[in-house]
Amino acid sequence: MEDRNPAPVSIRRVLDKEMCDRLVQSASLTIGRNVLITDEKGYVLASNMEGRDETLHEASLEVIKTGRTAYHDEKAAARLAGTRPGMTIPLLLEGQVIGTIGISGEPQEVSHYAALVQQMTQIFMSFQTRQQTYARVDYQQQNLLREIISFDERIRDAAEVYSLAYELGLDLQLPRAAALIKKVPESGKNAENGGPKSSVRAMIDRIFSDKQDFVCQQNDGIYVVLAHLRDPVRDADLFAAKCRQLEETCRREGQGQLQIGIGGPAGSLALLRKSYEDAGFALRVIRTGVRKEPCLAAGDLRLERMAASMPEDVCRAVQASFPEGLFHVHKSQDSMELIDNWCRLGFHFTATAEALHIHKSTLIYRFQRLKDLYGLDLYDYQTVIPLFLLGIRRRLI
Repeated sequence: MEDRNPAPVSIRRVLDKEMCDRLVQSASLTIGRNVLITDEKGYVLASNMEGRDETLHEASLEVIKTGRTAYHDEKAAARLAGTRPGMTIPLLLEGQVIGTIGISGEPQEVSHYAALVQQMTQIFMSFQTRQQTYARVDYQQQNLLREIISFDERIRDAAEVYSLAYELGLDLQLPRAAALIKKVPESGKNAENGGPKSSVRAMIDRIFSDKQDFVCQQNDGIYVVLAHLRDPVRDADLFAAKCRQLEETCRREGQGQLQIGIGGPAGSLALLRKSYEDAGFALRVIRTGVRKEPCLAAGDLRLERMAASMPEDVCRAVQASFPEGLFHVHKSQDSMELIDNWCRLGFHFTATAEALHIHKSTLIYRFQRLKDLYGLDLYDYQTVIPLFLLGIRRRLI
């Protein structure tokens, strides 16, 4: 016998074996009765009685057909295959009968368990449905993100990517900008897992709340935001301000420190990929310590871009023009930090001393020491600037 309203495949999947086993175990322990669950065809998916799995529970067929609870005493049960005295309750989801739950015992004794068992079942199914929905949406988001960040108009039709986005309610033809967000793990702790209710994700969703804002987490724990820009010029600054607000809010509310790289505005898929790559570069500048700010826009990293693009032969030539000891790992840290601050602060002596947290007389000593040991005059800008760029490149590459 077939039911008149077969459950859709997506709904049937709610009743997976593991979930049904857990539900049966919990229900039977709670009410002290034998319990079984069937699928939409009346076959047992789970039971606390040995040998019942995959057998027909004939009493379920009429319940599936009518959607109403049935009671069956010993006489009625004897006429039904695989059925004991008791009651059979329909399992409903979104108006569809997706299976049944059977409780054994005298009908008049077990009838008062119906509401309890139905409530337990609804809790289990609601949880399972939410988990499956989240997993499905997460998969679609991950797939769309992969398509965007690998998009090459020479081998991929943009219309196909637009179609994938449309399934998530997104219009990728609208102007957007990318940001990459990384939570800095606290000492002795791992970064949060980024589940649907994680604190950082909740903050991101709260700040980037436009219905066209796209938020997705990558496998390396980095959140990607592809924010909708209503006005590409004006809203690019607003987007950067929102990123700074996110970082400040997270820190102020005691949720830890964020590092955020921001890409430029994009009006096409190809440019959106570039915005993502630029945001990734900005995040790399932060994570490697080249810049100390927690939130950086790629458009403000001209020096870092220049340093990262320096040809290898030019880098070797610059390095070869100085004594090897200047680049020794254990000896060069203080020297390169001094050179970095000196150049970034516009060759301002007092500001450099303050940035290094040393007295000006100590800075004078360090200047002279670099000159005595390596022949490096920090006032010779034509020499110190290439060295400054080389120091940046060594940390980025």
